Amino acid sequence: MKPKNINTLKFFNYKWRRVPSWAIETERIYIKWYLTRYGFKNTKVLKNFLKNKFRIIEVGSGLARDSKFFSRLNPRAKIYALDQSPFAINTAKKKLKKYQNISFIRHDITKKIKLNFKFDFISADQVIHHTPNPAVTLKNLYNILKTNGYLAFSFCRKKNIYRDLADDKIMNYFKDKKPSEIWRFARTATEFGRAIYNLNIKNIKLNKKKYPSLQNFVHNQLFRCWYDPKINFNLSVSSNYDWFSNNPRFTLQEVKLLIKKSFKKYKLIRIYEDDATISIIVKKK
Repeated sequence: MKPKNINTLKFFNYKWRRVPSWAIETERIYIKWYLTRYGFKNTKVLKNFLKNKFRIIEVGSGLARDSKFFSRLNPRAKIYALDQSPFAINTAKKKLKKYQNISFIRHDITKKIKLNFKFDFISADQVIHHTPNPAVTLKNLYNILKTNGYLAFSFCRKKNIYRDLADDKIMNYFKDKKPSEIWRFARTATEFGRAIYNLNIKNIKLNKKKYPSLQNFVHNQLFRCWYDPKINFNLSVSSNYDWFSNNPRFTLQEVKLLIKKSFKKYKLIRIYEDDATISIIVKKK
């Protein structure tokens, strides 16, 4: 099927071309974050969870970082990486060709996924909010999940009235712009983040919450300016680019309503909130 979600495809194709090393260079950071959000104390705990999951799919896989992770933890499982970007799929195939248990599917998850089998575990991390109708997307995933199977997914989280207002205005401005224009702005935002990070102002406290640096506080509460000195500068740019290109956010209440609307029989296993995301695991009953 030819993907029709043109804006998302356009924005992400551009991103993957700019930073094809994204998955490899951010692997350590994102694996740690994934484990924390979905309630796995460490890699060993996730490995134990996956040991009896023999069909696993990562949807919105991009460069298939998580598929690679799942493949290493359960080499007996059949892993599928699904994305609508031909560039991402082709790049991931080349980089992960030694992982014989990973297969690749090009598909738009806003459309029904027609397969002759279902999955024990579906991971849809940082993808659902990019789709025009999240409830439909969640239903599509529910339909390919086995009874007693698990679905892990996340939504970007609303911040506060100030940060959300700034995000909405910027995203609305860029919605019809070229990806290269968004990238230039994201680079400027990242340079700002680097500048305030280099002030070395630490331990900011507000409303009983502690932020490790002034940059982290500004980023989470006032203006998107993510910056990580431990990775290539362009990778930080790409994270901000991803955000500004069109990133709807949700409250926990909105996510709970979507879950009720999307799933028939299910058990809510985990809800986790941090400054960036709301992460969920449900079990199909």
